[in-house]
Amino acid sequence: MNKNQIILLLAPLLLTTYVRAQIGLQAGQHGFILNTQNLEPHQVDIIDGIATMRYSSSAATINGSPYLDIEFMEGTMTTLDGTVIPGLKYRYDIYGDRMQFLVNADTATINKPLALRSVEVGNRKFVYEIFLIEANRVATGYFEVIEETEYLTVLYRRHIELEQDIYVSNYGGGGGTKEFRMKHVNSYFVKPIDSAALKIRNKKDFLNTLTDHQDQVKQYMKENKISVKKEKDLQSVTRYYNSLYNSDS
Repeated sequence: MNKNQIILLLAPLLLTTYVRAQIGLQAGQHGFILNTQNLEPHQVDIIDGIATMRYSSSAATINGSPYLDIEFMEGTMTTLDGTVIPGLKYRYDIYGDRMQFLVNADTATINKPLALRSVEVGNRKFVYEIFLIEANRVATGYFEVIEETEYLTVLYRRHIELEQDIYVSNYGGGGGTKEFRMKHVNSYFVKPIDSAALKIRNKKDFLNTLTDHQDQVKQYMKENKISVKKEKDLQSVTRYYNSLYNSDS
Protein backbone atom coordinates (compact mmCIF):
# COMPACT_ATOMS: atom_id res chain seq x y z
CA MET A 1 0.00 0.00 0.00
CA ASN A 2 1.58 3.32 -1.04
CA LYS A 3 1.04 6.79 0.42
CA ASN A 4 -1.74 7.61 -2.05
CA GLN A 5 -3.67 4.58 -0.87
CA ILE A 6 -3.41 5.36 2.82
CA ILE A 7 -6.73 6.78 4.01
CA LEU A 8 -6.57 5.30 7.46
CA LEU A 9 -5.77 6.65 10.90
CA LEU A 10 -4.49 4.07 13.38
CA ALA A 11 -5.45 4.27 17.03
CA PRO A 12 -4.05 1.90 19.67
CA LEU A 13 -6.41 -0.49 21.41
CA LEU A 14 -6.45 -0.15 25.19
CA LEU A 15 -5.48 -3.32 27.02
CA THR A 16 -8.44 -5.24 28.40
CA THR A 17 -6.85 -5.47 31.84
CA TYR A 18 -6.49 -1.68 31.97
CA VAL A 19 -10.10 -1.14 30.91
CA ARG A 20 -11.42 -3.60 33.46
CA ALA A 21 -9.38 -2.05 36.24
CA GLN A 22 -10.49 1.50 35.46
CA ILE A 23 -14.15 1.21 34.51
CA GLY A 24 -15.35 -2.23 35.58
CA LEU A 25 -16.23 -3.69 32.19
CA GLN A 26 -18.51 -6.72 32.54
CA ALA A 27 -19.71 -9.12 29.88
CA GLY A 28 -23.44 -8.90 29.18
CA GLN A 29 -25.85 -11.20 27.39
CA HIS A 30 -25.93 -9.06 24.24
CA GLY A 31 -22.85 -6.87 24.68
CA PHE A 32 -21.33 -5.27 27.72
CA ILE A 33 -22.25 -3.40 30.89
CA LEU A 34 -20.04 -0.40 31.58
CA ASN A 35 -20.06 0.76 35.21
CA THR A 36 -18.34 4.10 35.89
CA GLN A 37 -19.53 4.46 39.46
CA ASN A 38 -16.08 4.94 41.02
CA LEU A 39 -14.85 7.57 38.57
CA GLU A 40 -15.08 11.35 38.64
CA PRO A 41 -17.54 13.01 36.23
CA HIS A 42 -16.47 13.23 32.56
CA GLN A 43 -13.40 11.01 33.02
CA VAL A 44 -14.69 8.13 30.93
CA ASP A 45 -14.03 9.17 27.35
CA ILE A 46 -12.50 6.13 25.68
CA ILE A 47 -13.93 2.63 25.62
CA ASP A 48 -11.66 0.91 23.12
CA GLY A 49 -9.36 3.61 21.79
CA ILE A 50 -11.88 4.65 19.14
CA ALA A 51 -15.43 5.15 20.41
CA THR A 52 -15.83 8.18 22.68
CA MET A 53 -18.72 8.67 25.11
CA ARG A 54 -19.19 11.40 27.71
CA TYR A 55 -21.63 11.40 30.60
CA SER A 56 -22.94 14.07 32.95
CA SER A 57 -22.86 11.79 35.97
CA SER A 58 -20.04 9.88 37.67
CA ALA A 59 -22.44 7.01 38.39
CA ALA A 60 -23.58 5.57 35.09
CA THR A 61 -24.30 2.07 33.87
CA ILE A 62 -24.68 1.52 30.13
CA ASN A 63 -26.36 -1.63 28.88
CA GLY A 64 -25.81 -2.89 25.36
CA SER A 65 -23.11 -2.89 22.74
CA PRO A 66 -22.18 -0.01 20.40
CA TYR A 67 -21.20 -2.52 17.69
CA LEU A 68 -23.21 -4.24 14.98
CA ASP A 69 -21.09 -7.33 15.69
CA ILE A 70 -18.67 -7.40 18.61
CA GLU A 71 -16.21 -9.66 16.82
CA PHE A 72 -14.11 -8.42 13.88
CA MET A 73 -14.88 -10.13 10.57
CA GLU A 74 -12.78 -10.37 7.42
CA GLY A 75 -13.77 -7.99 4.65
CA THR A 76 -12.68 -5.96 1.63
CA MET A 77 -12.29 -2.19 1.33
CA THR A 78 -12.60 -0.43 -2.03
CA THR A 79 -11.64 3.23 -2.50
CA LEU A 80 -13.18 5.69 -4.97
CA ASP A 81 -10.24 5.28 -7.35
CA GLY A 82 -10.92 1.54 -7.53
CA THR A 83 -8.12 0.41 -5.22
CA VAL A 84 -9.10 -2.85 -3.50
CA ILE A 85 -7.65 -3.60 -0.07
CA PRO A 86 -8.46 -7.19 0.97
CA GLY A 87 -7.60 -9.27 4.01
CA LEU A 88 -8.43 -6.91 6.88
CA LYS A 89 -10.93 -7.63 9.64
CA TYR A 90 -13.68 -5.06 10.29
CA ARG A 91 -16.22 -4.10 12.92
CA TYR A 92 -18.89 -1.40 12.58
CA ASP A 93 -19.25 0.91 15.59
CA ILE A 94 -22.87 2.04 15.31
CA TYR A 95 -22.78 4.49 18.22
CA GLY A 96 -19.71 6.29 16.93
CA ASP A 97 -20.68 5.71 13.26
CA ARG A 98 -17.16 4.47 12.53
CA MET A 99 -15.76 1.52 10.65
CA GLN A 100 -13.00 -0.13 12.67
CA PHE A 101 -10.48 -2.72 11.54
CA LEU A 102 -7.50 -4.62 12.90
CA VAL A 103 -3.89 -3.97 11.97
CA ASN A 104 -1.71 -6.51 13.75
CA ALA A 105 -2.68 -6.03 17.41
CA ASP A 106 -4.04 -2.50 16.99
CA THR A 107 -7.54 -1.21 16.32
CA ALA A 108 -7.81 1.39 13.56
CA THR A 109 -10.60 3.51 12.15
CA ILE A 110 -11.12 4.79 8.60
CA ASN A 111 -10.25 8.45 8.91
CA LYS A 112 -11.55 9.66 5.51
CA PRO A 113 -14.68 7.61 4.80
CA LEU A 114 -15.76 9.91 1.95
CA ALA A 115 -12.80 8.46 0.03
CA LEU A 116 -14.46 5.04 0.22
CA ARG A 117 -16.50 3.32 -2.43
CA SER A 118 -17.50 0.51 -0.09
CA VAL A 119 -16.52 -1.87 2.70
CA GLU A 120 -17.81 -5.41 2.31
CA VAL A 121 -17.91 -7.50 5.48
CA GLY A 122 -19.39 -10.99 5.32
CA ASN A 123 -22.64 -10.68 3.35
CA ARG A 124 -23.00 -6.96 4.12
CA LYS A 125 -21.90 -4.03 1.98
CA PHE A 126 -21.37 -0.64 3.65
CA VAL A 127 -21.09 2.75 1.95
CA TYR A 128 -20.51 6.22 3.35
CA GLU A 129 -23.06 8.67 1.94
CA ILE A 130 -24.41 12.19 2.19
CA PHE A 131 -28.01 12.24 3.42
CA LEU A 132 -30.67 14.86 3.99
CA ILE A 133 -31.65 15.41 7.63
CA GLU A 134 -34.05 18.28 6.98
CA ALA A 135 -34.68 20.94 4.34
CA ASN A 136 -31.35 22.40 3.17
CA ARG A 137 -29.35 20.45 5.78
CA VAL A 138 -27.24 17.39 5.08
CA ALA A 139 -25.05 15.02 7.05
CA THR A 140 -22.82 12.05 6.29
CA GLY A 141 -22.76 8.53 7.65
CA TYR A 142 -22.46 4.80 7.05
CA PHE A 143 -25.26 2.84 5.42
CA GLU A 144 -25.76 -0.81 4.58
CA VAL A 145 -26.74 -1.40 0.95
CA ILE A 146 -30.08 -3.21 0.72
CA GLU A 147 -30.67 -3.01 -3.04
CA GLU A 148 -28.40 -1.35 -5.59
CA THR A 149 -29.49 -0.74 -9.16
CA GLU A 150 -28.34 1.57 -11.93
CA TYR A 151 -30.98 4.24 -11.23
CA LEU A 152 -31.90 3.80 -7.56
CA THR A 153 -30.36 2.43 -4.36
CA VAL A 154 -32.05 1.48 -1.09
CA LEU A 155 -29.95 1.91 2.04
CA TYR A 156 -30.33 1.01 5.72
CA ARG A 157 -28.98 3.30 8.42
CA ARG A 158 -28.36 2.17 11.97
CA HIS A 159 -28.32 4.68 14.81
CA ILE A 160 -28.02 4.34 18.59
CA GLU A 161 -29.44 6.72 21.17
CA LEU A 162 -28.71 6.57 24.89
CA GLU A 163 -31.91 6.20 26.89
CA GLN A 164 -31.86 6.48 30.71
CA ASP A 165 -34.17 4.57 33.05
CA ILE A 166 -35.65 7.35 35.17
CA TYR A 167 -38.99 6.75 36.86
CA VAL A 168 -41.13 9.82 37.51
CA SER A 169 -44.45 9.31 39.29
CA ASN A 170 -47.59 11.38 38.83
CA TYR A 171 -46.54 13.37 41.87
CA GLY A 172 -43.15 14.30 40.52
CA GLY A 173 -41.12 11.73 42.43
CA GLY A 174 -37.84 10.27 41.22
CA GLY A 175 -36.64 6.70 41.00
CA GLY A 176 -35.58 4.28 38.33
CA THR A 177 -32.26 2.48 38.03
CA LYS A 178 -30.53 5.51 36.43
CA GLU A 179 -28.97 3.07 33.98
CA PHE A 180 -28.46 3.99 30.34
CA ARG A 181 -29.65 1.70 27.57
CA MET A 182 -28.46 1.75 23.98
CA LYS A 183 -31.64 2.16 21.95
CA HIS A 184 -31.43 1.21 18.27
CA VAL A 185 -33.22 3.64 15.93
CA ASN A 186 -32.90 2.30 12.38
CA SER A 187 -34.31 3.66 9.12
CA TYR A 188 -34.49 2.90 5.41
CA PHE A 189 -33.22 5.50 2.92
CA VAL A 190 -33.46 5.79 -0.83
CA LYS A 191 -30.74 7.32 -2.99
CA PRO A 192 -31.39 8.44 -6.58
CA ILE A 193 -28.49 9.01 -8.99
CA ASP A 194 -26.27 11.97 -8.08
CA SER A 195 -28.43 12.94 -5.11
CA ALA A 196 -28.28 12.79 -1.33
CA ALA A 197 -29.96 9.84 0.35
CA LEU A 198 -33.46 10.53 1.69
CA LYS A 199 -35.21 8.87 4.62
CA ILE A 200 -38.25 6.77 3.72
CA ARG A 201 -41.00 7.51 6.24
CA ASN A 202 -43.91 6.54 4.01
CA LYS A 203 -44.84 5.69 0.41
CA LYS A 204 -45.08 9.35 -0.50
CA ASP A 205 -41.44 9.88 0.51
CA PHE A 206 -40.38 7.03 -1.74
CA LEU A 207 -42.38 8.22 -4.75
CA ASN A 208 -41.19 11.81 -4.37
CA THR A 209 -37.57 10.70 -4.87
CA LEU A 210 -38.33 9.25 -8.30
CA THR A 211 -37.52 11.48 -11.26
CA ASP A 212 -39.74 9.57 -13.67
CA HIS A 213 -42.29 6.73 -13.91
CA GLN A 214 -44.00 7.79 -10.68
CA ASP A 215 -47.49 6.77 -11.82
CA GLN A 216 -46.30 3.32 -12.87
CA VAL A 217 -44.44 2.75 -9.62
CA LYS A 218 -47.41 3.97 -7.60
CA GLN A 219 -49.65 1.47 -9.38
CA TYR A 220 -47.10 -1.31 -8.85
CA MET A 221 -46.94 -0.53 -5.12
CA LYS A 222 -50.72 -0.59 -4.89
CA GLU A 223 -51.18 -3.83 -6.83
CA ASN A 224 -48.40 -5.63 -4.90
CA LYS A 225 -49.26 -4.12 -1.51
CA ILE A 226 -45.74 -2.77 -1.11
CA SER A 227 -44.73 -1.72 2.39
CA VAL A 228 -41.83 0.73 2.74
CA LYS A 229 -41.11 -0.83 6.14
CA LYS A 230 -40.24 -4.22 4.65
CA GLU A 231 -36.86 -4.90 3.09
CA LYS A 232 -38.09 -7.40 0.49
CA ASP A 233 -40.79 -4.99 -0.67
CA LEU A 234 -38.30 -2.15 -1.08
CA GLN A 235 -36.00 -4.44 -3.05
CA SER A 236 -38.90 -5.46 -5.30
CA VAL A 237 -40.10 -1.94 -6.12
CA THR A 238 -36.53 -0.73 -6.68
CA ARG A 239 -35.91 -3.49 -9.22
CA TYR A 240 -39.20 -2.68 -10.90
CA TYR A 241 -38.30 1.02 -11.15
CA ASN A 242 -34.94 0.14 -12.68
CA SER A 243 -36.60 -2.19 -15.19
CA LEU A 244 -38.77 0.68 -16.44
CA TYR A 245 -35.65 2.62 -17.44
CA ASN A 246 -34.18 -0.43 -19.13
CA SER A 247 -37.38 -0.94 -21.13
CA ASP A 248 -37.15 2.69 -22.34
CA SER A 249 -33.80 2.09 -23.97
